[in-house]
Amino acid sequence: MKNQTNNQATDTISSTISVPVHSNATLLKASIVATVIAAVVLVTAILPAEYNIDPTGIGKSLGLTKIATAATAAIIPSAKAATNVMKSTDSIVIINAPSVAEIKQVRAEVLGLRQDTVDIVIAAGKGLEYKLLINENEHLEYEWHTDGAPLYFDFHGEPQGDTTGFFESFTITTSDQVKGTLTTPFAGSHGWYWKNKTSAPITVTLTTKGAYLIKG
Repeated sequence: MKNQTNNQATDTISSTISVPVHSNATLLKASIVATVIAAVVLVTAILPAEYNIDPTGIGKSLGLTKIATAATAAIIPSAKAATNVMKSTDSIVIINAPSVAEIKQVRAEVLGLRQDTVDIVIAAGKGLEYKLLINENEHLEYEWHTDGAPLYFDFHGEPQGDTTGFFESFTITTSDQVKGTLTTPFAGSHGWYWKNKTSAPITVTLTTKGAYLIKG
């Protein structure tokens, strides 16, 4: 029984001793080989894919440079989106401007485009508002004239949902006829407040063209 136990102990010791131990020279060779492999991967794969740097041409042949090119294109805004770029507080650099044909095409393709003409009577000594509901960045063409005397008016816009009473005036003056356009700075109601300071009613004939709803 004692001999059997000794044999088992001997087998255990033999197994422990049989674990290989690498020499320093072997470890150095392995480190050099690993470094060389890492350098090859860096030059042939990582640099072309991440930075579009391809000194060997292997990255291009494997299509890796397309990855870097696609990533760069994704973070550079398109020329269309960068039509106007403000470089500082006192200068604006226009990189790309649309042609007249492109502007007309965009205007013609606006959904809900309509044109209306309406006669609005402003009572003597009274004021009256006429508004259109328009989304942000919509183009509005307008023209109006009175049947005689000039009117004081405030052409302005009020943001949708605002409860503070804020409004932005685009034109404030007195006239008997006005023609112009507006690109709306925000979604909301846009229109005119006319004030008749005479002792007789005045009729305003208003023509509008754009994508809007008449609020009245």
